[in-house]
Amino acid sequence: MPVATIFVYTFYAYLMIGLLFAAWFILKGVDKIDENMHGTNWKLRILLLPGSVLLWPFLLNKYRSKL
Repeated sequence: MPVATIFVYTFYAYLMIGLLFAAWFILKGVDKIDENMHGTNWKLRILLLPGSVLLWPFLLNKYRSKL
């Protein structure tokens, strides 16, 4: 298997994990990290989606440290 194919599959896996994490994070996890997000509109939470998908390892680490 060429190196480029492995890189693309790894990138897709990273994005899929990021999408799953972002869906959970926007619904439940962001309230644990930032108390000011309680009761915010879903439109504001949707704005967090792209950053949550790309930065999911850092956000997961921050969430774990808040527990």
